[in-house]
Amino acid sequence: MSSKIVEPSTGQQDQQPQQTPAAPARSKIVQRLLDAKDLQSFLNDLLTTQAVHVAGTEAAAFLLERQGDQMGLRLIAHIRPDESTQDVRAAAIRAFQNLAQPCVQQAKDGAIEIGSPDGGDSQYCLVTILAAEGQTIAVSAVITRCRDMDRAKQRLSSMQLVAGYFELFGLRRGADQARVMAERHQNVLQFTGAVSNAEGFEAAAMGLCNELATRTGASRVALGWYKGRLVKVKALSHTEKFDKKQELIVELQKTMEECYDQEEPVQYDPEGQSSQNVTRSAAQLSRNYGGGAVLSAPLRRRDETVGVITLEFPPRQKISEQVEGAVAVAIELLAPQLYDRYENDRVIWVKIGHSIRDISKHALGPKHMGVKLIILFSIALICFVTFFKPTYRVRAPFRLVALEKRAVCAPYEGKLKEVFFKPGIPVKQGQVMARMDTFELKIRLFEAKAEVNTQDAEIIKVRSEDNKGGELNIAMARREKAEAQVQLLEYQISQGDIKALFDCMILKGDLYERQGAPVKQGDPLFEIAITDPKNPKRIAVEAELQIPDRDVQEVKRILDLARSGQIKRDFDGELATTTDPNKGFKFDITRIVPQGSPKEAENVFSVFAAIQNPDDNMGPELTGEARVNIEPRRLIWWWTHRLVDWMKLKFWI
Repeated sequence: MSSKIVEPSTGQQDQQPQQTPAAPARSKIVQRLLDAKDLQSFLNDLLTTQAVHVAGTEAAAFLLERQGDQMGLRLIAHIRPDESTQDVRAAAIRAFQNLAQPCVQQAKDGAIEIGSPDGGDSQYCLVTILAAEGQTIAVSAVITRCRDMDRAKQRLSSMQLVAGYFELFGLRRGADQARVMAERHQNVLQFTGAVSNAEGFEAAAMGLCNELATRTGASRVALGWYKGRLVKVKALSHTEKFDKKQELIVELQKTMEECYDQEEPVQYDPEGQSSQNVTRSAAQLSRNYGGGAVLSAPLRRRDETVGVITLEFPPRQKISEQVEGAVAVAIELLAPQLYDRYENDRVIWVKIGHSIRDISKHALGPKHMGVKLIILFSIALICFVTFFKPTYRVRAPFRLVALEKRAVCAPYEGKLKEVFFKPGIPVKQGQVMARMDTFELKIRLFEAKAEVNTQDAEIIKVRSEDNKGGELNIAMARREKAEAQVQLLEYQISQGDIKALFDCMILKGDLYERQGAPVKQGDPLFEIAITDPKNPKRIAVEAELQIPDRDVQEVKRILDLARSGQIKRDFDGELATTTDPNKGFKFDITRIVPQGSPKEAENVFSVFAAIQNPDDNMGPELTGEARVNIEPRRLIWWWTHRLVDWMKLKFWI
């Protein structure tokens, strides 16, 4: 581009980047930067200054904003002296964002060559990171023409000098905010002191009105208090006595009642922006007395509005944020104190009357209904826990165990030839689960039978000879030994097929990978559990309850009563599994193991129970909570018997 950016306030700027601006011009530039009202104005002036210093042809400034997991660039200022269309400007802004993004990610300034579109000097994009207190806030970028990269870096240095004012601007804004906070805290102390040091409600209200008028610049401050069904003016700034019937006081009370009825601040400014609520009385007060702004705010104690404070300002004076903050602090902090002062200033007979009235309201009024309901509820609750007798239940954790479980071991030392089942598959009685390799045994059986034949021949030979009785006995003994070996080998071969002893399901023993591997005699191959005759695909299980020793006697006593017929019951308790706690299963206790075992710092007894309506999804090692029905007991006994038992044990009562 042929046009260059110039500073608006100083006319044409020297286009040579190495030439230093004059001191007065620099002072004006610095002052203008520091006097910026907000961040956007400052960045706009800063960008213009940078562009002027480096003879830029186009410039843009962006504010960093987080967009999801990445940092985005939001346009703050864009300077392009020509009359380009919106599409061209949008494309230029996107180009600026793409050029500045790497510098932002690395948090470093940079000079980026972008070529020469007309064949002259190359164009460079000079990017400066604007940071405050070590945190990147914004980024500025200026397009300039230079003959080489060294000259571009020199101009980047000039931009960096101007960018240093960004941190100075941040420090100044921080100082201004600190000054505002200090003034606000000072106002709080002054307001508190005016109320705390005064004697009585009227003096405290007068002191607060005077302090508000002084601190906010209001021409008049009035404080009204709710009495009966109206708001009465109690204090007026710089006025000790006033006629409550005069026209000014009547107008003030109407304005206060307007704020009291709406229960929110009311602001009226004839030359500015007023609040959105009703401001009719406030506008009338302003027209009749000075024509300035009027601000009314309710005084609240807890959730109750007890009064209103109204501020009138001179004409053409705006209500600033500092004034609103001072009023907000005053009403929030001092309204409860004023209420206490107002109540304490009343005569003793009025206080007594108010106390009686309040007690009567609590005793007979609508508010007393809650107390009565609480008392009735408490009485009903005491009767309920004393006389109501629901069934007392002993809670205990449980786990499901197989009703019958066995381990199938290797019948002899050899090799595992074949495996036909995996864990979780039901097996019928007599089905072959695995097969041992019997080849070696069969060879040995053949040898043993050959030995029997040999000994038979030897016996025939010895019998044919005379006087060979001793040798005959030896031959017969050898034959018996060979015959026993044959029987043993035949038995082992018959045991080579490992069969299911009953209808079962394999719990453990995934031996498919061990086919052909040697096993020793007695090594566990499978762990099987008997299945339910009604459902062969489900293992027959029973529940093993772990009942603490403090409750096992109750369980045993009630079980003996049920078994002897003294009490009738359809089931002994219910249980719910962890996997499906919403579904309950009834059970009957079958046996109690008398031997206890320690568990988690207490002694527990194993109690086994048969489930009446087992679920198809129930299997061994499933856990949950069981409740054993004992007998009806009072709720008060439920909640206190543990403590009573502990006291009996400790004190031997």
